[in-house]
Order: sequence, then structure tokens, then C-alpha cells
Amino acid sequence: MDDDMCTSLPITTSPSGHLEPLSLQDQMQILYEIAISIGVTLDTGVMFTTAIDAFLRQLNGAAGAIYFARQQTPPRTPISAIPRNARHNEAIALVDALLPRELDRNTWEAFITALPQQGQTETGAFYHLLPLGNLGLLALVKHDQAIDPDLLRMLTPLLIKLTEAGRACLQNEELAAAYHSILWERNMLRTLIDATPSVLFSLDQEGKFLLSEGRGLDKLGRKPGQAVGQSVFELYADNAAVQENIRAALAGETRIVTVETQGRAYDAIYRPVIDQQGQIHGVVGAAYDVTERKTAIDTLTAVLNTVDEGIITTDAEGRILMANTQTSEMFACRNEELIGKPLWMLLSPPHRPDASIQDMQQFVAAKQLQTPGFFLDLEGQSCTGRTFPIEMRIQSFVLADRRTYTVSIRDVTERREYDRLRDDFVSTVSHELRTPLASIMGWTETLLTEHPGPLTDLQKRFLNTVYASSVRLDKLIEEILTVSRIQRGTLRLNPTRFNPSQLLANALNDLAPQANARTIRLVVEDHWPADELLDGDVERLEQSMKQLLANAIKFSPQGGEVLVRSERREGAWRFEVEDHGMGVEADEIPLIFQRFYRGKAARKAQVQGAGLGLYVCKAVAEGHGGDVTLTSEPGVKTVAHLHIPLRSQSS
Repeated sequence: MDDDMCTSLPITTSPSGHLEPLSLQDQMQILYEIAISIGVTLDTGVMFTTAIDAFLRQLNGAAGAIYFARQQTPPRTPISAIPRNARHNEAIALVDALLPRELDRNTWEAFITALPQQGQTETGAFYHLLPLGNLGLLALVKHDQAIDPDLLRMLTPLLIKLTEAGRACLQNEELAAAYHSILWERNMLRTLIDATPSVLFSLDQEGKFLLSEGRGLDKLGRKPGQAVGQSVFELYADNAAVQENIRAALAGETRIVTVETQGRAYDAIYRPVIDQQGQIHGVVGAAYDVTERKTAIDTLTAVLNTVDEGIITTDAEGRILMANTQTSEMFACRNEELIGKPLWMLLSPPHRPDASIQDMQQFVAAKQLQTPGFFLDLEGQSCTGRTFPIEMRIQSFVLADRRTYTVSIRDVTERREYDRLRDDFVSTVSHELRTPLASIMGWTETLLTEHPGPLTDLQKRFLNTVYASSVRLDKLIEEILTVSRIQRGTLRLNPTRFNPSQLLANALNDLAPQANARTIRLVVEDHWPADELLDGDVERLEQSMKQLLANAIKFSPQGGEVLVRSERREGAWRFEVEDHGMGVEADEIPLIFQRFYRGKAARKAQVQGAGLGLYVCKAVAEGHGGDVTLTSEPGVKTVAHLHIPLRSQSS
């Protein structure tokens, strides 16, 4: 009870003058009627409205309003009022005029402390502002006369009762709100527990179930709450893993593990319940059924362990996350020796990236610059120190918003040996073919001279066909022999000084018949300085120029145009051939320079070729310290670039 409610209310004389006193019996009747109307219910609105109604009826009031602070928040509007319409309630208008404009906790308390107040309004009505402790006020307006001073003093206990009744109502509201909140949270938690396929549990210090809930119990053949009171050590007497985890949690250790029971797998957490003094009171935990996921993982693992190549998963920094059995066997390492180590540890020192390579993306980019294609040709090194040739293919994917890489590795030792044997065989056969081919070409040339005797037109046509086919076969044999030399590393270049313009003229002259046969117009832009010579293998470079020109003519549409450029630029001889034929898809460009590879468009159009020309061109260019590249917009244009660094001398 507030101290300021324990004293009688002081009375200020009303400007109206004489007040007619009430008899003691009338005053007691008024107080009784008001008293029995206070606290009749714990409904805040109903209780205050009933109280105001009693005050107005017994005191012959015209308007009344009660202002009461909720949760110590100063009220700007009444909690209850009669009349309810604020525009017709003089008590509300009066309080609005007297309350501070900036109403906060301090100004509110100062306003309440200054009560009671009474007086007359501009319209002549009498008003009384009576305090309800430090929580609010009762505003009354009368039209006939002010409240009798003696009666006003006697109202003090009733105001205290109204204050306490209001406080009880507000406390009841708070309890009801808390109850509904708890009930809502309980229902929500129950809904979540019933909906989730998990198992939630808690155990006491002895391992007895205090809680066993969750829809996940269905698959274990149990109902929610069925295990309460039972010992986990008895219920799972045949499951050593569960018992071990429970004992570890009761000893203070949190366990996050995958356990199996009744033929199902669960991701489970066991967490000790520890008070502020460090005492362990039990265990709480949850288990989520991951049987399907584990089955999928086991199946995938079995598949990965049966494939005939190493499969590795790494993070973005190249640390190994998973390796299959084949990887362990290939590199003679235990699986635990691989996990967490960088991928490059599987490569021999010359093939490992330098310190500037920080992640997988940089590693892949650097290696593909050296060996373009789907597979990287590298050298592996086992844990025993043995080195061997490998092919590595790296693909990236995003898992849980994190970049991850899958690496497939093949040991190509046997295949490289087969390649060597094949190349030896091809080289031998090619050499053996050249002898009879030279004889065929020689005798054909002799017959065409007609020295042995005159030829009919039909005979000449037949012999020309034989000779053309022999020349084509001779060229193919030469390409095969060149490829063999490249593979063996025995391709030798014979550098001499030459003028690129002369090489271009020779190539154009040789390929003019081929262009004319298809009505292809050759547009030449030769900007090479006339007084400069270049060092290089003339025969090989002319062969490369003819190959690029022949490809452009071959893939151009009938009656098309081929643009040829030769110039000195940025310290190099740059030779470019541009055609407007079918082109090459972007994903095929890294493959187009591999031996025997022919583009999909060329195969579909049945364009003749062995797939060796660009492979040889690239090897020749690289032998000169240069390169051959290709850019293409399918169906628009394709440009082949030959780049040979300058080692030129002035003529």
C-alpha cells in the first residue's frame, strides 16, 4: 500500500461557494454502495467500469475516467471511462488538458504526486482528480455541486481498495498472458516433437529415462513416453556403442556420433546436464534417423572402391577429404595418411605447384595451361617414393555452399608402354611402306612421261589418279612418322635463316589448285618486313603453314573466302588464317590439338582427315618456342594463330 494513500485527502474550497452537507447515514450508504462495486471481478475492464459506474451513480457525477499504468508505462488514454465516447466525456477532456505534453515516467510521477486536485471547468462543472496510489488516477466531473468534503475524506479507503483491485487485475492479466505463452510454447514444442522424425530423450544420473519423445520412436517400435522410468543400460543391453556413449556423457563428455540399433542408423548427440557447481545431473540427447543416407553412402563407397581408378574429394584449398581404396593402393598409402593432406603430395616434386598456388582453382588453371584437355598428364609419387605416369581429371561442384572438387586419377604406366610399342610398330611399318610406295610413285611418274610409249587419255587419267593417291599416302606416312618422332621426343628441327614472306608465297602457290577447285578466294595481308630474316626449320614451318591453310580451305563453304595474315608483332612472327566455315565448339578447342582427334562438325560433314595435322603443327611451333592456338565462333568464323618468337637477323 502506498504511503500517500494512508492520509486523508485535503479539500480545496470550490468557487461555487456554499455546499449542502450530507447526513452521516447518507454518506455511509454512498460509501457502502461504492465499496461493494469494487473488486467484484479480476477482469480489468469490467472491474474498472463497474467501479466508475458506482462512483457516478452514488456521487451524482456526469462523467468519469480511470487512468492506470500498465507495466509502469504512463497512460495517455483511460483504461475505462463513462461515457465511453471520448468526445462526450468531460473527464477525459479535462485530463487531456492537464497531462504534460511530453509524458514519460518522470513527468507522470510528478503529475500523480500533485494530486488530489479539484476545481471548476470553464463551463462551470465541478471536477475532482483523485490519486490511485502511484499507478493512476480517478477523474470525476459533477454538474450540480462539488463532493462533500467529509465524504471526500471518507473515500480515501475506497480509493486504496480500487488501487489494489486494479493491481490484482493487472497481475491476473500478466499471469494469464504468461500462462497462454507457456501453453502456446508447450503446444508448439509438442507439435514440433510429434512432427520431427527424431528421437528426443533425457536421462537422470542413474541412466533412467525422464523423457522419451519424437516420431522417430515409431521405427523402433516404441511409443512416446513408453521408456520413461526404464534404465537405458537395460533397454540397450545388447548395444555396446549406446552404453559407451551414455557413460561418456554421464562422465561429462559430449558425444556426437552415428550409432546403429535395430537395423537402423542414427546421427545422435549425447550432452551432459551440468549445474553451476559443475555437478552432473543427467544426460539430454537427440537422435535423427539417417538410415537412407547411410545406405546411400555405403553404396557409393562400395561403388567407388570397385572402380579401376583413384577417386579423391578435396576442399577448395586442395586438402583431401575422401579417398577410395584404389587411391590408397595406387600410391601405397593408408587412407588415414591421405586425409587432410594436400592433393599435391601425390605428385612428384617437378609436378608439384610452386608457392604461388594457394588453392585448387589456381592449380587447375596452371596445369591446364601446360597440358590443355580434359585430363592432366602428370607424374605421381607413391608413399614409398616410386614415380609413375598418371592422368588426372578435376571437376568442381558446390556442396552446402562450399566449393568442393572431385579428382579422378589413372595410373597410365601400362598404357604408356602400349603406346610406345604401338609407335614403334607404326614407325617400322611406315618405313617399310615407304619403299614400295616410292617404287609405285617412281614408275607412275615414268609412265606419265610417255618415254616407255604413248598413253591414251583414259590411261593418263588412271595413272594421274594412282599418282595423286600415292602422294596423299606418302603425306600421311610422313605425318605418322612425325607423330612417332614427337611421341619419342626425337623430332629434330634444322634451323636456317629464311624470309617468312617467301614461305607464305610457296604455301599459297602449292595450295592454289586446291582453293581454285572449290572457288575459294585467298585474301593475303603480308606485312613482314622485306629486309628481315627469321631463324627456323623452313621445311617444318612451311608444312605447318600449309596445314593451317589447307584446313581453312577444306572447311570453308564453296565459293567462300580465306583471309591470310603475316606480320611482325610484339617480338614474334604471327601468321593467322581466318575462314568462315562450320567452326569448332568451345569445349572441343582444348582437344583439337590432340592426335587423332577430329571435331564433331567435321565428322558429321564427313570431311576427310586423320586428325594429325594440328597435333604436328603445335609440336613444331612449341619446338620453336612458340605456339598454335585457335579461336572460333561456330558458323561465323575460325582463326588459327601461329606464333613464332623472333631470333631474326637483318639481311
